[in-house]
Amino acid sequence: MLTGLALVVVLAAALGGFAYLWSRSGARPVDLDNARRRFLEERVASEGPDGPYTPPEGVYVYRGSGSESLSSPPKSQAEGPEMPGTVTHGTDGCYAFRLDYSTNHYRVWNLCADETGLRETGGSVFQKWDFVVSTIDTLAQTRCAPPAVVIAADMVPGDRWESRCEGDNSAISGTTVTDSVHRFVGWDRVRVGDDRLDAMHLRRRAAISGAQIGTESFDLWITGDGLIVKGRQRIVLDSDSPIGKVTYTQAGEFSLVRATPEGP
Repeated sequence: MLTGLALVVVLAAALGGFAYLWSRSGARPVDLDNARRRFLEERVASEGPDGPYTPPEGVYVYRGSGSESLSSPPKSQAEGPEMPGTVTHGTDGCYAFRLDYSTNHYRVWNLCADETGLRETGGSVFQKWDFVVSTIDTLAQTRCAPPAVVIAADMVPGDRWESRCEGDNSAISGTTVTDSVHRFVGWDRVRVGDDRLDAMHLRRRAAISGAQIGTESFDLWITGDGLIVKGRQRIVLDSDSPIGKVTYTQAGEFSLVRATPEGP
């Protein structure tokens, strides 16, 4: 009887320990100092493009909230509340914007700008899932050819246009295709700190097919110099796996806290 009780206690302790580790294996906010160090390491040059739709480079402070989850095995992790956003200038009028949702998840948009507007050439998404007994890292990379229009210099509220991007994921075989319908909703005044900035409200609704199937909705508010001041996103994706269909869901939002980047 005592042996049986001991086994139950040991099993309960083991299960409790596993549950504790499972619950503690989620994401954490990205530290601003770490984001600044990474920016300085990855910086291409001391001077970047000084053109239209191109914000100053550096690390910007965003705050937000959200969650992302897998249906099987059931797992979720949080986004925010701190979400550093990094602008890194490249060459030929191009730059990258990286948003760190958490230590387990970031997204990069590759953008190019000139007098005619702002375009997206592709990007990448990194995610990590900690299942205690194993950790899975995934990297998805997308390419938009021709580049997807984000802002057109002559667009007016109500304008609509389409784009197509293709990509691959390190954890899934095959190509994923994203067909998007974009809309310029109009100009809004968005509070950033103590200021109110004029921003274009851009809406994108996407149908995703191929290796992954699902939908994405993304609303962005961007100033005339290309600075993203606010975003709201929802993604639902189905993927095949050895254990059957797995559904990934992400929903959240973020807002800029200060309109100037943090110092080095």
